[in-house]
Amino acid sequence: MPDIDELLSDGDRKKKDATAQKRWPASVVLAAPFFLFVIPLYRAARERVNWKAAAALVATFEVLMFFAEFFSVSRGHWIWNPNRTLGPAVFGIPIEEPLLYYWFPPLFVVILMHAFEGFFAGREKGERWR
Repeated sequence: MPDIDELLSDGDRKKKDATAQKRWPASVVLAAPFFLFVIPLYRAARERVNWKAAAALVATFEVLMFFAEFFSVSRGHWIWNPNRTLGPAVFGIPIEEPLLYYWFPPLFVVILMHAFEGFFAGREKGERWR
């Protein structure tokens, strides 16, 4: 596949360089606020969660998502703006995908489910939620 810069005229290349985006790893920065939700949920659910089962869920999700994402990247269905990622990539997949986005959503759902379960079980007993 040819480099896009090879196809541009000198004038277009100068315009592209002048309007180049600043490097800002938005994918990681925008995910940070979600950890503010996870901390209180973790405290509410940590005793209810089967951590071995949660680890197996995350590991399974990691493997399946990595192969699905590799397939999508290799076929050109999925692309990233390199100015919005941390930089390093594994088989064309930005490093933050397997390190952040593959384990966080399933674990978040498990913790959220157990936190709600604890909340509703406590309400039935007339207890306050911690």
